[in-house]
Amino acid sequence: MNGDEGVFDIVVVGTGLTESITAAALAKAGFKVAHLDENPHYGASEASLSFDELVTWQSAPRPGFSHFSRSSDTIPQPRAYSLSLSPSLIPSTGPLIDALVASGVSRYGGFRLLERVCLYHPSGIAKPVPGSKEDVFKSKEISLVEKRRLMRFLQFAAGEFEDKKDLEGHKDTPFPEYLRSVFSLNEEITTAIVYALAYCLTPKDATLPALHRLRRYLRSSGRYGASPFLIGHYGSSGEIAQGFCRTAAVSGGVYILGRRIETIDSSDQEKHIIRLEEFPEPISCSLLISRSAPGISPVPPSSEPSSPFSVSSPSLTVARCIAIVDAPILFNPPVEQSEDTDSPPPPTPSDTGVIVFPPSSLPAGGSATASANALIVGEGTMSCPRGKWLIHLSLPLVEDIDDADPRTLLEPYLNATLGLAAAPLVPLFATYYLQHPTPSSETNKTEGMKLAPTPLPPILPLPDAGDAAAVHAQDLFWAAVKAMGQESEVAAFWPPSEGQDDGNDGD
Repeated sequence: MNGDEGVFDIVVVGTGLTESITAAALAKAGFKVAHLDENPHYGASEASLSFDELVTWQSAPRPGFSHFSRSSDTIPQPRAYSLSLSPSLIPSTGPLIDALVASGVSRYGGFRLLERVCLYHPSGIAKPVPGSKEDVFKSKEISLVEKRRLMRFLQFAAGEFEDKKDLEGHKDTPFPEYLRSVFSLNEEITTAIVYALAYCLTPKDATLPALHRLRRYLRSSGRYGASPFLIGHYGSSGEIAQGFCRTAAVSGGVYILGRRIETIDSSDQEKHIIRLEEFPEPISCSLLISRSAPGISPVPPSSEPSSPFSVSSPSLTVARCIAIVDAPILFNPPVEQSEDTDSPPPPTPSDTGVIVFPPSSLPAGGSATASANALIVGEGTMSCPRGKWLIHLSLPLVEDIDDADPRTLLEPYLNATLGLAAAPLVPLFATYYLQHPTPSSETNKTEGMKLAPTPLPPILPLPDAGDAAAVHAQDLFWAAVKAMGQESEVAAFWPPSEGQDDGNDGD
């Protein structure tokens, strides 16, 4: 598949996680690939930016983002930060971690276990959520009757439940209603399972996809440590996207960043001619993969209702906040630390943690229809300097809110999170913005060979964005191979070996 300089088999536009995994797979399969992005950085809407890059990024109109506001344009050590535009967690078992291991991209970066998941209580504390049998047995806050019911449910959720009688007729039932009616769980335990174990976005989330997520998380515990989740260093998704780009480059992929596409000429049915701004020579290819070029055949993400990695979340706008603080957020201790005393030890700091805010969990100012999450990361994730922490807040906008102000929506959650510190805490910096669904390319009569990865929803359950991107990349890879007529010649990059391990312990 060799060719002249500037002549490629495939051009991929955009360096989001889906496109970056796809480009790496295609390059490794032997295609001559060019990967373009008008941004000067990798990652697209999942990018991890330094502070100065974030300020520059927010200073111009951005497709899919709006309503930017920030408290300052300068902070000390601006280059020491990796600020993720769309933060996420990585389940220890799933499509993304398998792709990282099988492709060798895991060697390019580091990962850290998530230390705590806590549920915010209206009384103003962050209570740890029991996520294993051991946690349930040790908890003094759960009665014996409730422990039996909870254990029965966890055993059900960790197993092959698809054909079980307990699920019959309830696959589309709202998950909270299912837990109360079928397993007789009380309101407090139901809330913890729905929002802090299954990471549902709303009380209306259906039971089957919630159970699929929960089973995957339960089975992820113990692979790299007690926690089922990892956080990638340097902002996670953006750095992971860059890792796949490095893999593509090692396989011969060519990268051109910071150049806007001026024209795409597809008049020749067998190739596309792409001209870039301030770039001397045009680029040609047989297959163009892009979200935005006209006349492209969309490749939707997997959406089979029975798939554990189907994209079932609605395309909702999400309000986001990134805050920088110089004191740790305190979490109530895990249940095992308070097992032998009637006076539990005081809350302690963690380098990584998630605080889940169920609907109506704030006395005033919070959403009554959606769950908000606060992902907190410290220096151990390489995302900020010593003595600093990042707070990433996200809230899906379930209701239509005309001209919603993300600062008004998220300040109550930020104040509640800051209220968990040992002393009054004021952010050194805070920025707010909205991320909107990206319209899918229209299905037009295709002129030449073009494919488009249909955009994933801007808000997915916190641990699902990376896995959804990996599954979508697999679909896009095989669509590209088929379009190039190379199905029988390509050595399969997909699927990676389930459970393959590279020896990385995640720390």
